[in-house]
Amino acid sequence: MNIIRTIRFATFILSTLPPLTKMRRGIDRARAEGRDADEQEWIRLAENDWGPRILSHWGVRIERTDDVAMPAGGALFVSNHEGYGDIPAFMDAVRDKQFGFVAKGELGKLPLFAKWIERIRSLMLLREDPRVAVKVFEEGANWLRRGFSLVIFPEGTRAKGGGMKPFAKGSLRMAFRAGAPIVPVAMQGSWECFEAHGYPRPGVIRFHVFEPIETAGLGKGDEAVVAERVEAMIRAKLEEWRV
Repeated sequence: MNIIRTIRFATFILSTLPPLTKMRRGIDRARAEGRDADEQEWIRLAENDWGPRILSHWGVRIERTDDVAMPAGGALFVSNHEGYGDIPAFMDAVRDKQFGFVAKGELGKLPLFAKWIERIRSLMLLREDPRVAVKVFEEGANWLRRGFSLVIFPEGTRAKGGGMKPFAKGSLRMAFRAGAPIVPVAMQGSWECFEAHGYPRPGVIRFHVFEPIETAGLGKGDEAVVAERVEAMIRAKLEEWRV
């Protein structure tokens, strides 16, 4: 990405924040007053605004290939991770659900955006410190119990146009601790649209939501089995799209 395009990109991204002022106030007020349902709704409205606006600006379109209804209450969305465009793609594709992201701790250092990452109930994960990770996942389980939803990318890093990487062990543990449903998601095209050419370009992102997998009543021994099943489902859909 050359310097002119980088400046234009950064300028546009920053310009997307002021229109969210009403939602920001609603989120902050509801959180301060402990009104979880209202906070979730304000977050959903903010995401419904921001994600589609990002994609529309660069002519990127979501092609959702399922008709699955979202489960009630908090859910853990589990997806492959192509690139940075996955985040606005999620916000465009899933409009009837609030969700935060399990994000790299480095994102907490981004000016202006760091506060928004936290505001939508994301978790900052310092992967080099397992003790901190345990506390973060416990916090995530608590949010799921309270009805907040989360998106996790178990590969731990962007595939950047390559094949899907193996899922990290224990990445679905939050859902089991909370008894919350797991919603597998397969995505393809965000790397090509947003990063492959050094600058966002028009294109299509395929997005497929699988039927939720209930964890309530399952034991600790079921965790690895479910994790393998989820990984296999997503990998199979990606391979199907490549044909």
